[in-house]
Amino acid sequence: MTFKLRDVPISFLGSAPKRWTFDAPIAAEPSRVFDAISADPSTWTWFPGMTGGRYTGDSPPGVGSIREARQGPSVYRETVMAWDAPSRYVYRLDETTVPLARALVEEWTIEEASEGSVVRWTFAIDPRLLFVAMLPVAPRAMGRVFRRAMRNLNIELCGTESP
Repeated sequence: MTFKLRDVPISFLGSAPKRWTFDAPIAAEPSRVFDAISADPSTWTWFPGMTGGRYTGDSPPGVGSIREARQGPSVYRETVMAWDAPSRYVYRLDETTVPLARALVEEWTIEEASEGSVVRWTFAIDPRLLFVAMLPVAPRAMGRVFRRAMRNLNIELCGTESP
């Protein structure tokens, strides 16, 4: 079964009922980090639980591209809303096999830092009942997943756990 989400604009990042932002340093320069984050999701071996995915269509990925991602048994279909290399990548969740949200937008920003980059991940959601039940633990759990992902990405890009 597939659950369709609302088609929300990028401004949803500022108006979502629930929103969390996490950041972490990465020792690689912003362009390498952006390339890894915007890459075909089948290459996201650094993100916990990601089991595959792809961009659909024949054109190079960019704004308007459709991205499919698999995380464990869940499948997500997303639309790229911003592709501002090397600093910003945003996508909206359009449909999923798990009833987590009525609307969801994720933003990844990458800023240059003295020892590489700082990655900031914003997760903006209008949650459905299943996610509402997880709200008390969501920030802690999502922060843990993000920090693990960034540690894994740092290892992949730089060969070390942290900058």
